[in-house]
Amino acid sequence: MLRYRCNMPRIVIWLLAALFSLTTVVQAMTFSSLSAQQYNEFKQAGLDKQQLVHSDIAPLLAQHQQNPLFRFAQAGESAQGTPIWQIDIGSGPVKILAWSQMHGDESTATAALMDLLNFIAAEQNSNWRAQWLSKVTLRLLPMVNPDGALAGSRFNSMGIDINRDAKALQTPEGRVLMQVAKAFKPDFGLNLHDQNRFYAVGDSNKPATISLLAPAFNDAKDIDAARKKAMQLIGDMADLLARELPGHLAKYDDTFSWRSFGDTFAGMGISTVLIESGGYPVDDTRQVARQLNTQLLLMSIESIGSGAYQQQPLSAYQTIPFNRDGGIKDVLIDNITLKVNGHNALIDLALDLDIDGSRHARIRDIGDLSIYGSYHQFDATGLEYRAPKAYPLSKPLTLDNAGYLALLREGYSHFSGDKSLLTNHSDLPLLVNPQGLAGATPARHRAATFLLVNDKGVQIAVLNGQLLALSSGKLQ
Repeated sequence: MLRYRCNMPRIVIWLLAALFSLTTVVQAMTFSSLSAQQYNEFKQAGLDKQQLVHSDIAPLLAQHQQNPLFRFAQAGESAQGTPIWQIDIGSGPVKILAWSQMHGDESTATAALMDLLNFIAAEQNSNWRAQWLSKVTLRLLPMVNPDGALAGSRFNSMGIDINRDAKALQTPEGRVLMQVAKAFKPDFGLNLHDQNRFYAVGDSNKPATISLLAPAFNDAKDIDAARKKAMQLIGDMADLLARELPGHLAKYDDTFSWRSFGDTFAGMGISTVLIESGGYPVDDTRQVARQLNTQLLLMSIESIGSGAYQQQPLSAYQTIPFNRDGGIKDVLIDNITLKVNGHNALIDLALDLDIDGSRHARIRDIGDLSIYGSYHQFDATGLEYRAPKAYPLSKPLTLDNAGYLALLREGYSHFSGDKSLLTNHSDLPLLVNPQGLAGATPARHRAATFLLVNDKGVQIAVLNGQLLALSSGKLQ
């Protein structure tokens, strides 16, 4: 039997074995903290709504302020005098700054930060705290723009976009964030936002429930050491999301934005990661994205604390597909028969459910819409479009569900006239004097109110974007 002699010194072999062992340990230390099944144990109740305001989180912060794990300080206040709090956690050498809701109408991650505080405070997580809070120091700023939150607005009470104020620093909220960053000197920054619900993942028809970005610090989009670390951390995030919600991760537009905080912090040498929360089917309050935010925050603590992100190749970041704007619709109604002047066509209709916060649904698009995804979808095969028709209110009318459904079956989609004549005891969607209705054919930007019929009569009433099945009297 031939024997091969190894000329490699034993010390080299030992070092290689130790390095392999260390790498294995580092990888094993990551992503261990929170599964989707465990999440509900720490999910903060009362925050599952579309818009959070300061009064939603103030009592929660007051409660956590009693916990010695959390070091609270008032970082500053908004233009209207509402406190902006910073919360320090841990004592490790690597510093992580995370801030949410600098756009007042983007509150998903604020709820996730409350979930994170619950997780860290939980008695059963003492081992987790012992392992990680000696490796990192967190500084959290939940709800940087409380005035905008109260108004349901992207902007602060001065009408300024705080995230375009990183250079001018004309807003008190922007000055607070910059002062905190300069004083804290974080190694990593987590910039937490909500994004347009109409973004799709690349060319797919799946909504981008989470979009990530390592923002550029110049027009050339150069990659320095800090930005490389952010890209590698995103590689770890992508691995987690591939397990938890495959196919719903995109990359946010990486055009350099000189005035924005993320790009500015990247230029200050902070490894900055933008996390944008998007939509998911039948999840109007973005609770899926909220859970993923909580998992990503915990994973980031572990990956940064262990250094595991350094194992990620840049290709893990670079291969994430970009967002595609307009790739997702609120509602898609497929295969409607449209008859015009002796011509028959099968069309799809896309509906927007909320136009600029007005709660008015509109027809967004018409035609072959098979390339798009949607949050709600209905197959109208065998049904024909019929124009909306008004029932005139000329005398007092009292309606219950049965009476209202009977009128819908007669082909009436809404009421016109003196609203005071109508006494409504129905719990179904009902329209009086709606504006901007379509005519004999559907039209873009017109109200999403019409009927779908077959040879047996009206089957579906589309009422301000809500689909009511007349056979059951239930919304689809």
